[in-house]
Amino acid sequence: MTAADTIDLTDLADRLGRLEDVKAIEDLKYRYASLCDNNYDPEGIAAQFAPDGRWVVDGEGGSMVGRDEIKAHFRALSERITWALHYVMAPRIEVSQDRNTAIGYFYLLCLCTIEKTDNPAEKDAVILTINYTDQFVKLDGKWYFQELLGKTHQVSNWEEGWVKQPFRD
Repeated sequence: MTAADTIDLTDLADRLGRLEDVKAIEDLKYRYASLCDNNYDPEGIAAQFAPDGRWVVDGEGGSMVGRDEIKAHFRALSERITWALHYVMAPRIEVSQDRNTAIGYFYLLCLCTIEKTDNPAEKDAVILTINYTDQFVKLDGKWYFQELLGKTHQVSNWEEGWVKQPFRD
């Protein structure tokens, strides 16, 4: 065995740790989507965030800081959106050198049933797409959202589709 054939166990352990971090972050994002699909479970969703974490989605979403604000937002959202199915896809995650922070990029395709603004007794079938750029932090060995940042691409009524809906910048 030559020097070129030797395995650097420290490097190998770091590479394996990064893969485990990426998987844990993907699982966090998918767990968040599952909690949204479970009637926007406010307690469960807030628990996925760092204590001072931020949830920011443009358009009708808003901006919340801290677990209490996030819980309140999702309690109200669950009254307005009676059903949703979040398809999170195309994850791209970059873990920092020290492996304590990361940034993740995701796409969302979401089908949902939303109260009509002019008549909450009536519902609309809606399709929406969002691009996420999320910041993650590892606290006590566990990954959390530091900031979930969603940029709404489009929201459209299912019957009309996205053709008549202008795309956002």
